[in-house]
Amino acid sequence: MKVRLGALLLILTIIIVYSIVMKNSSSDRPVPRERLELPPDGEETYIIFLSGLESYCDGTPYNNMGFEYLRGQLNRLGLAFNDEHFLMYSYTGGKVRAGRWYPNPYAPEDTGQPIQFSVMQLKYMIEEFTSHHPRARYLLVGHSLGGRIAFDYVTKYHLEKPSPIKGLVTLNSPLVGLLYSRVDILAAFRTIWGSPAVKQLAAEYQLRNELGVIEQKKEAARKMTMVGIHLATFGTKQDIIVKPLLACLSDEQGYPLTKGDVVFADILSGNYRDLFGHFQILHDEKVVDYVIQVYCSPSVLYCISKPM
Repeated sequence: MKVRLGALLLILTIIIVYSIVMKNSSSDRPVPRERLELPPDGEETYIIFLSGLESYCDGTPYNNMGFEYLRGQLNRLGLAFNDEHFLMYSYTGGKVRAGRWYPNPYAPEDTGQPIQFSVMQLKYMIEEFTSHHPRARYLLVGHSLGGRIAFDYVTKYHLEKPSPIKGLVTLNSPLVGLLYSRVDILAAFRTIWGSPAVKQLAAEYQLRNELGVIEQKKEAARKMTMVGIHLATFGTKQDIIVKPLLACLSDEQGYPLTKGDVVFADILSGNYRDLFGHFQILHDEKVVDYVIQVYCSPSVLYCISKPM
């Protein structure tokens, strides 16, 4: 009995030490305040936050926006937690009233609609907001399915310059589909995992070679970079829902095609939502630093239109 207890304590000690080391090695220090510069005059940068499968919205601009840690850290730029430069994507659209964006309410089941429908809602949102704010430039930050929607939107509508899209950051997003075996298991417990969006992602991965899915995504990433869109794809090493190879694009030699990183989740965080390593990326300092970097950079469209 004592031997078993000693072995158990040794294993727990190893797990704790490993967790601490991985956490410290995967997080950059915050960017010092004195090094930060706001976007150039004449450019209005807005961050659109896109949540993933099973998210919801009550129709208010901020109550269900999510991304709390990132929004809080952006106070380094003087942005409030509920800043007017933060816009919430809705799977059912929205409207602009008195210059402010108001997302329509949506239920968790709405997130399972065909991905093309969700992409069109993002298109309408940006067009509607831009009609009221012609100088607006957009940084899209999407988690899970939200990142895939943003990636597909930019691929379809913004691979030619100039573009009002300043940057795109995806977090544990199924850029090249989902493993069918994982989807099949999860669908047995959650009906949303049998939705059209999830089935589409599972079929895409199954047929990735026949459809050339991976090469299409890689080519889209290359073109985004060429036209001046800041692109970063982040994944989590422990994510069993969206494996890093599905979330981060790399070339034939395994080198990343985009900015971003594969980060480590803290397995002792105690967050019940992160049993699958899928949500903790929303609290990673590397993500914060990259979003700040892009927010502070002038967009290609601004550089082209700026008088010499």
